[in-house]
This record gives sequence, C-alpha cells and structure tokens, in this order.
Amino acid sequence: MIARAVNHPMGNPPRGFLAGIRLAPGILPRHLHSYLYAAFVTVGLFAFVSFMQPYLMNVNLGLAPEVQGRTVAALNFANELIALCLVAPFGALADKIGRRALYACGFLWLAAGFLLYPQARTVAQLTGCSLFFSVGVAAVGTMLGTVLADTPQESSRGRMVGVAGFFQGLGAFTFVATLGMVPHWLTRAGVDELAAGRIALTIAAALGAVSAVVVLLGLKAGTPSASAPAMPLTRVLREGLAAARRNPRIWLACLLQFGSFGDRVVLGTFLMLRLQQGWLERGLSMADAASRARVPFIAAMASGLVTALVVGVLLDRIDRMRIGSAAMALAAASYLACGFIDDPSSGLLLGVAILLGVGQIAAIIAGQTLLGQEAPRDLRGAVFGLAGICASAAILFSNAIGGWLYDSVSRGGPFFLLAGVNFAICLFGIRLGRRRG
Repeated sequence: MIARAVNHPMGNPPRGFLAGIRLAPGILPRHLHSYLYAAFVTVGLFAFVSFMQPYLMNVNLGLAPEVQGRTVAALNFANELIALCLVAPFGALADKIGRRALYACGFLWLAAGFLLYPQARTVAQLTGCSLFFSVGVAAVGTMLGTVLADTPQESSRGRMVGVAGFFQGLGAFTFVATLGMVPHWLTRAGVDELAAGRIALTIAAALGAVSAVVVLLGLKAGTPSASAPAMPLTRVLREGLAAARRNPRIWLACLLQFGSFGDRVVLGTFLMLRLQQGWLERGLSMADAASRARVPFIAAMASGLVTALVVGVLLDRIDRMRIGSAAMALAAASYLACGFIDDPSSGLLLGVAILLGVGQIAAIIAGQTLLGQEAPRDLRGAVFGLAGICASAAILFSNAIGGWLYDSVSRGGPFFLLAGVNFAICLFGIRLGRRRG
C-alpha cells in the first residue's frame, strides 16, 4: 500500500531525521516522528501486557502454577485467532478511512482493555478481557506494519525497518523496565498486590489514550487509495504461494517471519512465566518475582535496540538472505542454551538473553526487508499477506505446542522447540544461498 504521490517543490521527497532515510512522496518528517512514537508505544504496551499476565494469574486468579503454562498459551492462541480474522478487514478499513483514524481507535480500544483486566477474578473473565484486548491489538498491529510500508522510499527500506525496530525494542525495554516496576514500588510502599496491579494497568490505559491523540494529530491525513476491497484469504494464499514458488527467496522471508514471531512468543511469554515461577518457588512475593524476572527480558530488548540499527544499515549493503540465515543460527543456539537453564539467578541467563534479543530482532528485520525487496509490485499485497499468515501461524504453533510442553514435559520445552525451528530455517537459507551461488 503506497501513499499518493505529492510533488515537492525541490523535486525530491524529504529525508527523515535518522540514518538519512528518504521518505515516500507525500510523507513529511513530522509524519515519520509520529509513527516512530506510535511504534515505541505500540510494542511497549504489547510487552507490558505479556509481562502482566503471570501477575494477574497469580494475584487476581490465584491459579495453580502447574496449569499456568497452558492457560497463558490458550489465551494467546485465542487472541491470535481473533487478530488473524481482523487483519484483512482492518487493512481495507485503513485504506478507506485513513491510517491515523484506525490507529487512534486501536489505541483507545487498548486503553479500555487495560481498564478491564484488573476486574478479572476467574479464567473465564480473564479470557473475555484478553479477547476484547486482542481487537485493539489487531488494529494497532495492522497499522504498525502498514504505516511502516507507506513511509520510506525503496532505497531506504532497510534503514527504515531498522530504525522502526529500534523504537519498537526501545518501547518494550522502557515499558517493562519502568511500568513493570510499578507493582514492586507500590507494594514496598504498603499497597496490596491487587491494588498495585490495578494502578499499573490504569497507567498503561492512560498512555494508550494519550497515544491515540498523538497519532490522530501527527500521522498523515487521507487515504492512499480511493477503493481498496479486502483481499480474501484464499486469494492471498493462492497468489502468495504462486509468487513464492517462482521465487524461493520469498519462502525464506516468510520462514524468517515464522521463526522470529515464534521466538517472540517464547521470549515474551514463556521466559517471563518461567522466571516469575522460579522466583516464586524461592520464596519471593509476586511483586518481587516480577521485578527480578524482568531483568533478562530487558537485557534481550536492550541488545535488540543496538542490533536493529546495525542490521538496518547492513541490510542495505549485504545480501539480506545471509543476514537472515545467520540470525536464525544465533537464535537456535541461544534457545537451546536457554532451555537448559533452570536457575533464574544463573549468570549465564543474562548472556543468553542478550543473544536471544540479537537473533530475534535481526531475523524480524531481515525478513521484512527481504519481503519488500522480493515481492513483485503487482503481488505485494498477496506476498505480505502470506508473510502475515506465517507470522500468525508461528504464534498459534508456539502457543499451542509450547504451552503443552511447558506444563506436561518440561519448562524448557518451548525453548527446545524453537531451537529446532530456527535451526531448520537456517539450513534452508544456507541451502538456498548455495543453490543461488
């Protein structure tokens, strides 16, 4: 989806303020600034709600530890099904009413969802809150990728994806590092854990409402096309698969999306759950356990910040397929190592978390950039749609199989699962590179 061309008096579209990014016709620097803020908050709120799920299950619901893995996996599975059903309608709606209107509505929906979460006292009520929240996730998540695709010229796509990835990682880092500490600070001040969780979620709701105003005022007005019917799922699959058969590099880009989004589930859900349960078993309170558990996650996000900028520049200079394969190899080794670490206080865990963040972010950025490079212009919607389906399939797969492994086999099970997936994708990339050479 490409923004309408607007003639600039100087003949060239303006540059952004970072990394020499050249903006698409009609996109101004202030539009870029507003988008980067939106990317920061969007992923920050996503990371925070994942961080708070174990807190809610322990404090609000009093759920037994042996069923928490399958419970959080079932919640995420249902959420992704809702989001998958809404991505295409939201994409078409954005083409009709404009990106900024839908983005703002999505942020308001998330704000309402954050206010609902503290009211949950049963698994059924938590499921209802989570499904409501997933509608807002689908709206802002769709706009996160759509506005990113609209913003740069093709020559700057790698750098733009890298800079956006940096701000997304910075959002996850900041929200977990600061907002995630609110329950700990409040309980130390004498507030009970139930009220402390409610206050933290209310602050998140306020940030969502403020962000709705920011994107409504800051993003580009108007719609990129006069008519944009939603592409049926069957057509997305048919045309996207046909393009991938003609160009195996599209297959690799889609597999990178599959692997990296599966990694995101394990890193954001099962690592947090495993660490919080580990600290609870050592006698810490829930607020203190959540505070300790956030440290490896913050380390992973911090390493991803640097990686996003470095890889974004490299992707405009080096074969994107090789970078993606290398990222999968690093992620496979890191997840394998993480699966064997049971002690949440282990010094090795911090180093492994850093490598996890590097591999995951590099794979996401490489996959998105490779898609933009290889997708035929007249089939770009179908190819990106296929990649989105692969990302959703990875989230469903990782939650369904990972949740069962976590509760029934081993807490390291989801990590071993993704290590195998990443290694297989790496082998495919190496084989494809050799065949091309």
